Amino acid sequence: MILFIGELLADIITEEKFDTAEHFVLKIGGSPGNIARYSAQLGIQTRMISKVGKDPIGKRIIFKLINDGVDVSYIKEDSLNGTTLVFVQKTAESPDFFVVRGADRYIELDEDEIDKALEGAKIVHFSCWMITFQSLFETTLRIVKKALERGVSVSFDPNCRDKLFECSKVNNDRVLQILKYINYSKPSFDDAEAIFGTTKRVKDMNEFSMEKVKYYVEQFHAYGVRHVVLTAGKYGAFASDGNNFIHIPAYAKNVVDATGAGDGFWAGMYYGLINGYDFFKACEIGSKVAGYIVGFVGADVPISDLRGKL
Repeated sequence: MILFIGELLADIITEEKFDTAEHFVLKIGGSPGNIARYSAQLGIQTRMISKVGKDPIGKRIIFKLINDGVDVSYIKEDSLNGTTLVFVQKTAESPDFFVVRGADRYIELDEDEIDKALEGAKIVHFSCWMITFQSLFETTLRIVKKALERGVSVSFDPNCRDKLFECSKVNNDRVLQILKYINYSKPSFDDAEAIFGTTKRVKDMNEFSMEKVKYYVEQFHAYGVRHVVLTAGKYGAFASDGNNFIHIPAYAKNVVDATGAGDGFWAGMYYGLINGYDFFKACEIGSKVAGYIVGFVGADVPISDLRGKL
């Protein structure tokens, strides 16, 4: 079983500029929830810890997770705070987003709840959203330490952006403190830039280069991550266990929409790991799942037909 912890939310998407936009589309989102749903469709037992508002959007999210086979018994409904909303400006010339943080900001568990949620877990997965506020960071550390005491692997999705943090800037002290506990991390190139891209050494490198890719991977290892796979869109992915560095090709035949690709990669990688494949083979499977998902619009792509074909 994989235990997912983190944000469940609604993406409110427009293809117009925010200052004049009148047309929006609501999509169910939240990376940990997406990965949990994809993983469940691939036959992996999954459980979700989160908090949503006691509102129609929260109920819609929970229903979708249940429908895909995710254990939602540790998702709480908040009657004071609504479900988190992310407004997305999906314009070619100026993509942007802003967050109206709601119930997921207040995820909390007592010791008994943590112990019970961890029962049967082989991997615990959480995103950067779980370290954006001090109270969330403390809750995450408690879960991570209990998981490691039980011999459970810990994964961190470093999807960090300045806008998510309470101080409106990535808190690198928290990020680096978390990395020392991590077995698996899958930064995108943009994630790595947000965390390690501010030094003069990086700024002097080309916008995308193997030198920069290797530097970012080495930084994750240097701060304690055992297995790193950096995804880079059309360039594929670059996986490392600290001794071997391997390029994983992109398997997309026709890119319609990249939304959900990263979450699909995580799910495919977990399919490989749970089924006994080594890290590099698991990353190859992750790339295949991501390549399938980008052939469709949006992240709500059924992938259960891939089970047994990977």
